[in-house]
Amino acid sequence: MDKAKKAADEYACELTDRGMKCRIEGMSNKDAAAKADVIVLSVPYDAALELVECLCPVLKNQIVISVVVPMKKGKSFEYSPPSDGCAALRIQHLVPGVKVVSAYHNLSYRKLADMDKVIEGDVVICGDDAAAKRAVMDLTREIKSVRPLDGGALCESHMIESLTPFLINMAMRNGLSDLGVKFV
Repeated sequence: MDKAKKAADEYACELTDRGMKCRIEGMSNKDAAAKADVIVLSVPYDAALELVECLCPVLKNQIVISVVVPMKKGKSFEYSPPSDGCAALRIQHLVPGVKVVSAYHNLSYRKLADMDKVIEGDVVICGDDAAAKRAVMDLTREIKSVRPLDGGALCESHMIESLTPFLINMAMRNGLSDLGVKFV
């Protein structure tokens, strides 16, 4: 929890220095999930399943955004979906009744962390709950130059999840970094 508090303090200082008002507080994952309206699940696949099981008792009406991609590393990265078809569906099966939406798989976290960088790209958003999907699309519109696109039902997430290892492999083969997707 000390790590969470330290990170929260650093983010709060950076935002305050930029003249923005914020209220950021570091706490345990379980406490944060209980207080949150929207939860972004951005951890490796195996850790995500364990984390979701741990959070189950506090998940009620929140929107859970899955950025999770099940993949293996061999000579290159390979998409390895669970028997459910994709990580987003596996997570949904672990928390029935919670609104799971998949998004942000192909948006560089490094670019997101750099508040001075303009990110140009598209975010494909999949989900079965229309209101939850709209809420995530609205949040995505808050990121300058990023366009949210409706990717359909949650079961369609496998197509977007599978792009992540492809983009990582492309970047490594071509000496690039932080690749994303823009549909033209």
